[in-house]
Amino acid sequence: MSYCQRPPVPDYRPKPVHGRLFSGLSHARGGPVKTMKSGLFIATATLYGIACILYLTLLTRRSDSMRRLPGLVFVSALGAHLAFLMLESPPPGDIPLADISQILSISSLGIGIAFLLASYRFDVTVLGAFMVPVALMLFLASGLGSSYAPVSPPVEDAVLTLHIGANILGLVAFALAFGAGVAYVLQERLLRRRQLSGLFQRLPSLDVLDTIGLRAVLTGFPLLTFGMVTGTFWLLRTDGSEFYVSQLLGLLAWAIFAAVIVLRVAAGWQGRKAALGTIMGFVCTLLVLAGYVVRAAGGSA
Repeated sequence: MSYCQRPPVPDYRPKPVHGRLFSGLSHARGGPVKTMKSGLFIATATLYGIACILYLTLLTRRSDSMRRLPGLVFVSALGAHLAFLMLESPPPGDIPLADISQILSISSLGIGIAFLLASYRFDVTVLGAFMVPVALMLFLASGLGSSYAPVSPPVEDAVLTLHIGANILGLVAFALAFGAGVAYVLQERLLRRRQLSGLFQRLPSLDVLDTIGLRAVLTGFPLLTFGMVTGTFWLLRTDGSEFYVSQLLGLLAWAIFAAVIVLRVAAGWQGRKAALGTIMGFVCTLLVLAGYVVRAAGGSA
């Protein structure tokens, strides 16, 4: 996974696109718009945080009376998040998704939507205890990042947008696989210890978790591969030659997910081993994002 960033072109002065929480965009500085953005950011983060607590409570304590409450709060958080993104749309001339803050924020929203769809399809509401914290973490991180988004030729704009879009969708799929993987490892551990009450009864079955993990990885891997191919093409078109640790981690994540798929088919891997591999791959993708945040803040990760 890599989120490429075009180097400044000759005779062009890059336009800064700042972190979403602490600096307003150049096209929406000050005044009621900035105040509304800050308010929506805080409200969204607060609702995500409350949803995290409620999902963790639902996981650890059986309570039929509050079973629907976490979902209602989480849907409210997604609504506030969507409103925030509408205010954060880039001005004319800027490349869509060319800023790490936008990437993090949209990835957070996508993870939330993917979780809701999985909950509807498989009845795995308690996975919110593992996925909502990831969505919250990415959303908070979107308030810290900043980068530059120079305007480039239309063809390169299209390649860059496809590259980033594919990586975001891949990240969303891997986040779902990660949540299922964590739940699988926890459920399998309880089963080994013969702790067949309480938390064990609230977690989905091992078969359901393994199915979700497999389908999510099979969905995310082609997207990640497409993102890497388009990223390489884009770098070659822009004469990009710098290599960062985050790009190495992206290759490592791709290799881990490829190994999980191959070993499932060739060696019959399933269950705990596949779940642990999926968790490792997703951690690598998070480290890739962390590297880009560091670079956007002036580092060299």
